[in-house]
Amino acid sequence: MSSLLAALRQCTAPLHARLDAALSAAEPPTRASYVAFLRATLTAQRRVLPAIGRWIARPDDAERLASLRADLAALDAGPHDEAPVDELALPPAGAYGAAYVVEGSTLGGLVLAERFEHALGLPPETATRYLRLHGRDTAARWRAFLAELPEVADPIAREDACQAAIAAFEAYRAAFVAHGVIRE
Repeated sequence: MSSLLAALRQCTAPLHARLDAALSAAEPPTRASYVAFLRATLTAQRRVLPAIGRWIARPDDAERLASLRADLAALDAGPHDEAPVDELALPPAGAYGAAYVVEGSTLGGLVLAERFEHALGLPPETATRYLRLHGRDTAARWRAFLAELPEVADPIAREDACQAAIAAFEAYRAAFVAHGVIRE
């Protein structure tokens, strides 16, 4: 395990647990709550993905955003306000921390896809393209991402990565609160 991975796991564990608990405590899914979830996720991703992309080549990021928009369209959710957002400012090592959060969210996406499909009576993969972004390859892609994390011995760079991961979690949390997905 890279020292960076260990640092990221440690620094994000409380935020990850808090966000998971808040999402688990939410009311049973409804169409409206799923639309709010997708809109909140799109808002967060629009803040985080461009910042990561400045330092790390990420060909899937356009597909992530397109999948979110396609899912909203499949739900006839109407136009989504895509006003400019403040992108995160990340140093080079910070991009790995933020990418750790984005990539990690794909693991939980598969569970959420089944939850929303079942609760809303959606046929599989209807309006859950984003949550099923990598499908059966999700675990393998996560392992590949972890294998690509650099070995970072410099404590300042590790701290930059941790602060960026925390900022990415906070971007998701703030968007979920703003869109009424979770309560604080």
